[in-house]
Amino acid sequence: MKYLIIPKNLKCLEEYQKNGAEGFILGILNYSINYEEITLEELKKISTKYPIWVAMNKNIRNEELKDVERILEELSTLSIEGVLFYDLSILSIVQRKKLNIQLVWHQTHMVTNCKTCEYYWSQGVKYGFISNEITLEEILEIKRNTKMKLMVQVVGYPIMSHSRRRLIDNYFKDIDKKSEKEVYQLTEKNSDTLLIRENQAGTTILFGKPMNGTRALYDLLENEVDYTILDMHFLEDSTGIEVLKLYQEIKDTYKKDSTSEREEKINCSYQLLGDFTNFFYKKTIYKVKRG
Repeated sequence: MKYLIIPKNLKCLEEYQKNGAEGFILGILNYSINYEEITLEELKKISTKYPIWVAMNKNIRNEELKDVERILEELSTLSIEGVLFYDLSILSIVQRKKLNIQLVWHQTHMVTNCKTCEYYWSQGVKYGFISNEITLEEILEIKRNTKMKLMVQVVGYPIMSHSRRRLIDNYFKDIDKKSEKEVYQLTEKNSDTLLIRENQAGTTILFGKPMNGTRALYDLLENEVDYTILDMHFLEDSTGIEVLKLYQEIKDTYKKDSTSEREEKINCSYQLLGDFTNFFYKKTIYKVKRG
């Protein structure tokens, strides 16, 4: 298993790498959502120093297709690990142009079953970024039944939804005020806190607690899941480093750790991240309203 980091900036890449990070996911300027964005020129420099996965995970407009094709052609000449895609135009371009790019299926809420993973694998997509809305049991079932290499997020604030609309700007225009923040907290009475972030790509709503996948990490390691992802957005740099150090220790010792030693490390992670485990142990239940 390799640990991939989604950094909130470029300052700590070297420190992360020293403490066990085996790759970083960065977005291409104007073509990614919820990733630190860099230009192609910046990427050319960074990719000579670090293993970089490139996120191009937004819906592509017709007028952007020529530029996307140009970017993909340039990426195919660089030493990058792969490209995370949402829009199928990227898969189509890579196939049509026969570009030397490893692709990661990254359709946020849709990577949920082995059958579709196998279909994309047959189309040349060798990696899948698993949805955050399914259980650990379901993740391991996918692992057993697909040839695709899987990426599973274990740390970070889960994304609930994204809209291309500028919802925050629209709200402040409606009340005749100016938005002064990039991120807002929304807390309703007797409910959880949400984080609402807006930039040129639109508006993203995230759950207000970071997921802590430390307990699940042991099962992911034992079942040889290929990659786990730590999203460091909204975490203090020092917290991110401590979490990575703990995870590196777990990877080194999980085969010989006793139950009490495992629990001690899990409790240590609670001090850093809290005890929110997202959907790892909780199935999503859909209810149909009668009538």
